[in-house]
Amino acid sequence: MKQPPPPHGPHRPVSFSGDEPEPHTTADLDPHWRDLSLLVSRAEENRAEMARLHADRAELCAEALQLVALRTAQRHAARGGREIGDTIPLREVMAELACALRVGERTISIWLGDGAALVHNFPATLEALRAGRIDERHASAVIDAGTPLDDATRPHYEQLVLARADSATAPELREIARVIAAQLQPEIAEQRHREALAQRQVKTYPLYDGLSRLLLDAPAALVQGIFERVTDMALALNDEGDVTEDDNSGQEGDDDDDRDDRTLDQRRADIVCDLLLSGAPAAHGDSDLAAIRATVQVTIPILTLAGVDDAPAILDGHGPIDVETARILAAAAASWQRVMIHPVTAEPLRLDTYEPGKRLRRLLDARDRCCRWPGCRRKARRSDADHTIAFSDGGKTCASNLEILCRRHHRLKHASPWLIEQLGGGTLLFTSPTRRKYRNDAPPVIEAATEPPWMRLLSIPYDPADPADF
Repeated sequence: MKQPPPPHGPHRPVSFSGDEPEPHTTADLDPHWRDLSLLVSRAEENRAEMARLHADRAELCAEALQLVALRTAQRHAARGGREIGDTIPLREVMAELACALRVGERTISIWLGDGAALVHNFPATLEALRAGRIDERHASAVIDAGTPLDDATRPHYEQLVLARADSATAPELREIARVIAAQLQPEIAEQRHREALAQRQVKTYPLYDGLSRLLLDAPAALVQGIFERVTDMALALNDEGDVTEDDNSGQEGDDDDDRDDRTLDQRRADIVCDLLLSGAPAAHGDSDLAAIRATVQVTIPILTLAGVDDAPAILDGHGPIDVETARILAAAAASWQRVMIHPVTAEPLRLDTYEPGKRLRRLLDARDRCCRWPGCRRKARRSDADHTIAFSDGGKTCASNLEILCRRHHRLKHASPWLIEQLGGGTLLFTSPTRRKYRNDAPPVIEAATEPPWMRLLSIPYDPADPADF
């Protein structure tokens, strides 16, 4: 008897033929995995039901705003056409809902805004929420990135983003949505970057028991660089110990006098204070921490770099950044890595670099960018390159048999029945012990969802005398 395929993601099985798959079965599973599978199925049903209720709430909130508009019109009519600017009808509705639902009016305001956006501007997202394909946080990610788009572009944006929602966590989908929106309307992305840059600031908030919080709002590339440099410094303090970025605990050294009992977060905080107050990590002895420099990975389309296109640059771990910042970073970079990609799928095929001994690993870092385990965001340069088919079983050391996994998920893969399959084009298929399947696309595959920049090049006039923009 043919075994029916297992579910894909939390709500539906993988189906590459377009046919509706058969229901998931646990009849021939080991009892341990059968119990887990039944528990997961209940969790899936619970999530789908909650999503449906959130869709109902969105429609209720849209109706509430219609009621506000009606009441406002009645007040205008009652005042004989005089101009009024009061917000009493809206405040009345918000106050009543806040009291009835026992939440703050700020929360009601967010619900009203998202509900109206789903009903009027994102109907496909509302239906995906009602069907349980996505949850409330996925819908919020679609709304936030897609709201600035014009009415003609928004349906295409919705289609592209929702196609990725079945296999992405909410934070992943938020980054995907920002990238797709920036690719569809680069001019809007540039305007939003300029407006956001004007809001840069530093604030401090008192916490408790002598602690305060320092909040820095600054360009994403700079903040990412700051965090990477501080993390490298904190890790360098324990180069001789057994502390990694995965286990946020103190060093387990043999010499109690030399042991650093601080967690990674504590070391980061101490180093930041040193750098801001003294300009160097002064409290850490004669170490070479000051020589450590930040490393950030920015992927810039060559046409954007040359100034003939406005396709967004992608900051690893963040999403799209403004083109001007990307060009400045490229001009100041000590070295570039030229990634040759497939013209349709955007899969990295070859990487030109001056370090041949590290070429394959650099190619994997450029393709995967972070741990490929579904939902994990650990940076590629702090993760392992794992053989999909083990080297001991004849697996080749090549890009089509390697994926980036953080140490935690690398160990889980080898210590449990999880399986990984390479589907080609940078796409992986994870099979859990309960035989559920989860597809994971590499970031470049996702970014290839829109029209590739080389197609726009055909319509751009070329003048060899024009200087480069960097």
